[in-house]
Amino acid sequence: MKNRYAFFIVLGLCVLAPAFAEQLTTVGIVDVAKVSTAFFRDSQAVRELEDLTVRLQSELDGITAEINRLKDRKLQAENSGDQAQALKLDEEIYNRTNYLRDYFRVKNTQLQERRIRLAESSAFLAQLQQAIAFIAEDQGYNVIIKSSDPNLLWWSRQVDITELVIARLLQSSR
Repeated sequence: MKNRYAFFIVLGLCVLAPAFAEQLTTVGIVDVAKVSTAFFRDSQAVRELEDLTVRLQSELDGITAEINRLKDRKLQAENSGDQAQALKLDEEIYNRTNYLRDYFRVKNTQLQERRIRLAESSAFLAQLQQAIAFIAEDQGYNVIIKSSDPNLLWWSRQVDITELVIARLLQSSR
């Protein structure tokens, strides 16, 4: 009889123990930059940004080709002994090279600002928040942290929910 009571007490403790155990916090990681790139890949705004990038590269190539032509002309002037023309072309090459460098810097900054505005648009952020909340609740995560958080030192790829968030965003946008 004593064995029977001991058995039921042990069985009762085994059944009730999980109810009193501490709940572990489950953490997920999301790479927001990767999510925004994947989400916007086919959007009109991204296509415009890509077109601007291609156009900028074409303009840079044109200026570079012009500088190379000037260099060729300078070399011809030096070979023919026309030092005045060579100096004039050298100054023009210097000015065009500086223009190219400044033009690239300004245009590249403009493109970067557009990329940032695109990724930080309030409509996208609202959709992102909804997708993360859905994945977190569905998969049992208590906390979701950006992978770009400077305080995050290491994480296992098992807690990376980036692909799940991308799939949810693409699914909900259709």
